[in-house]
Amino acid sequence: MKFQLPPIENSTDFEDLICDLFNLQNATESFKKFGKQGHKQKGIDIFSVELDTVIQCKKKDLSRKQSLLKKELLNDIEEDVKKIMINDLRIKFNRLYIVTTFENHPDFDEYCEDIKEMYDCKFDITFWGWNTIQDLVLNNESLLKKYYPQFRWTTANEEESFLRNQALKNRIRRDFSDWLNYPLKNRKRKSKMLIRKFNDKSYPYRNEPNEFGEYDWYNAGLYQTYDKGLEFILSTHEIISLPNNKWRFLKPEEKANANNFIVSKIGKINYSEIIDYDIDGNEYGLHPHFYCKFSYSGTPYEEIYYVDTDKIFNRFEIINQENG
Repeated sequence: MKFQLPPIENSTDFEDLICDLFNLQNATESFKKFGKQGHKQKGIDIFSVELDTVIQCKKKDLSRKQSLLKKELLNDIEEDVKKIMINDLRIKFNRLYIVTTFENHPDFDEYCEDIKEMYDCKFDITFWGWNTIQDLVLNNESLLKKYYPQFRWTTANEEESFLRNQALKNRIRRDFSDWLNYPLKNRKRKSKMLIRKFNDKSYPYRNEPNEFGEYDWYNAGLYQTYDKGLEFILSTHEIISLPNNKWRFLKPEEKANANNFIVSKIGKINYSEIIDYDIDGNEYGLHPHFYCKFSYSGTPYEEIYYVDTDKIFNRFEIINQENG
């Protein structure tokens, strides 16, 4: 069953929702509102210094004629970009999101690209209509409780979801026992898996970044289970440990020392994010394929962390990462 949420009617509440949504989607607390009502906002409503991102919110009166709203919104996009470029915005950013209570339409996506080229913008412009926002909110119970307290999941839906995930977990434990029952170094079978967005149409002929700059299919190594799903090895890096549990990536010119570690980047995929899998792969790849939703900023990972390849209890959290 496809649920529909009514768009937020109050501008302040809409900005609050978007701020909370981006913080949850990016596993951060860095998104915050830019000033208060009445302040000169210089074309943005929300920003994140950590993620070099700014957001402009457009709450529209949907009782008005659709064609007029669309025309107005197209004009808003251009005016906001102009305002950002001419004002002294002392916030470093490389992506601007235009988010609105109006519905999605490909014309807005194309217009954002046109505006970027027209004004030679040094930042990407991404449009999110209400369809996109609604889908993300429906996947987050905390947002539903806060902004739609009248919305209630039925017990039947909760039970159905629980039983579905339990059945999937048991299937995976059985089918992937040759991997999951052994440490990485003792496995007789290669850990290579293909992670695919379940409705992706590009595999295997092309693979271009999605709107989040992520890819819709790629190889990853099956690592282990956790209480809610599976963990995958996404890449390997060299980092340096800093005081107070902080850490950062090692620079190419830096030499190795006792504070350096080789770590694996680990992505956690909840069972609810996995649609299905094909353990035999296909003619293009004979290793297992996992078909997932990609609900988290263009990825299927509800959490990312790093772990020492030699001492698995030595874990490094993204929240403690320092740039430099």
